[in-house]
Amino acid sequence: MPRLLSSLAVLGVVTPAVLALPVATPHASVPHPVAPSVSHVALGAAPASATASQGPALRRMALGLAQTTKRFTTLGVTWQHDPRVGEVSAEVRWRRAGTWSQWRSLDADSHDGPDAGSVDTGSTLRDGTAPLWVGPADGVQVRVSTSGGVSPRDVRVDLVDPGTSSADARVGASPRDSATAMQDQPAILTRADWGADESIRRGNPSYTSTVKVGFVHHTATANDYTEAQTAAMIRSIYAYHVMSNGWSDIGYNYLVDRFGRIWEGRAGGITRAVLGAHTGGFNVDSFGASLLGTFSTSVPPASTLTALEQLFAWKLGSYYRNPTGTAALRSAGGGTSKYPAGTTHTFAVVSGHRDAGNTSCPGDATYARMGSIRTAISALVGPGVVNPTISATKVPLGSTKPVAITASTRAAASWTLDITTPLGAPVRSWSGTAAEPVAGSWDLTDASGAPVPMGAYLVTARATASDGETARPWASTVIVGTLATGKGAWLSPGGFSTRFSGRAPSPLPSP
Repeated sequence: MPRLLSSLAVLGVVTPAVLALPVATPHASVPHPVAPSVSHVALGAAPASATASQGPALRRMALGLAQTTKRFTTLGVTWQHDPRVGEVSAEVRWRRAGTWSQWRSLDADSHDGPDAGSVDTGSTLRDGTAPLWVGPADGVQVRVSTSGGVSPRDVRVDLVDPGTSSADARVGASPRDSATAMQDQPAILTRADWGADESIRRGNPSYTSTVKVGFVHHTATANDYTEAQTAAMIRSIYAYHVMSNGWSDIGYNYLVDRFGRIWEGRAGGITRAVLGAHTGGFNVDSFGASLLGTFSTSVPPASTLTALEQLFAWKLGSYYRNPTGTAALRSAGGGTSKYPAGTTHTFAVVSGHRDAGNTSCPGDATYARMGSIRTAISALVGPGVVNPTISATKVPLGSTKPVAITASTRAAASWTLDITTPLGAPVRSWSGTAAEPVAGSWDLTDASGAPVPMGAYLVTARATASDGETARPWASTVIVGTLATGKGAWLSPGGFSTRFSGRAPSPLPSP
């Protein structure tokens, strides 16, 4: 549908958010928090410029000519959150060193975002375009139009200055580790490495129960950034997500740059199932990793894809997921317009963002390679145990209901399923071939048929390929009966995690 575009925008500079710019220190080469500055430039409402008889109303912003602004490196257009708002089209150009760029369309979908009712929603929530990294600039022109639905309100241009740090040029300069199997974590640069200013983050991280699906994104920003600019780019996205979109933190769990470096995104723990704001409606039990750049026609560099594959192999392997399999997620509502709240949809375990929402993300060039990406991840994961289940982790002493354990194996792998005491003494064992699903039904007896005493028992499933290759075993804990809580005794059942660490729990401290 054709859209009418506005005249050029007058962008006066308003008072930036109250955040001090970074102060030079004697240890400037060491990563440290860098405070961003965000200017919010109001553009007003979008009045209708066509009648209903002409079809969905076409609207354009009542704007004027552009002027010089303060320094910024990233920009975007946002408006008050309203799911009734129709399509929004935005174009920008910017001035760098006295020269104006060509016009550039902004990615105006709102499917990068939080689930409805999550910690990222509230009175500060705003919809908008994706943030666009343009490098150092001091002038901008914007033209915005909308069609259909309700007109956006409180439309503004947000200009982000991520601050500078001499440490940015050295981040990740040391040799990187690489992931060679499911249990190996690739090198991941932390929030401290990219200079996250934790003072702007709101609230505490939220967690989901597990990880079932990994979503691939791209940031829809420039592809020609340098290694030294990467940390500032991430700070810009962070500032935009928090101070422009109104989210609690950066939306992505991880980011991958064109140099093959992996970066921690949302706070809460690199190894944990942190609830993000990356795939609206389907953030629960998933994680999102975004490629820094735009890959609609440009192919992601080999180093980027390799790092992405290593990241996914480690993360999915940590939660015993099959990279070539599928998993069901239930929509919580939010950014997606494909699947309403309450809808359950089956996704590929490794999916592109567009599989969950009406968006072009992660770009055509990335999406065309999803098959080969899954294949590469699968090769890294190896012959592991996947999708394990256990019917109960706490059972009364003398129960007659067996504890059922099931799982699958990847590749041509035989398997063993063992129940032991925490110190390794055997209790029960099952085994099978690759053609047989992993299955065991424990009736709370030992190999001789005698009932086991009250206590904690380890359940461990292992898979071994024909060439002897193995992957990290899956383990859980079953507590039989109620355990004593006196000095030197085990914790009560309520104090145990269902994921056992592989060693006996520490005794409680003295009362």
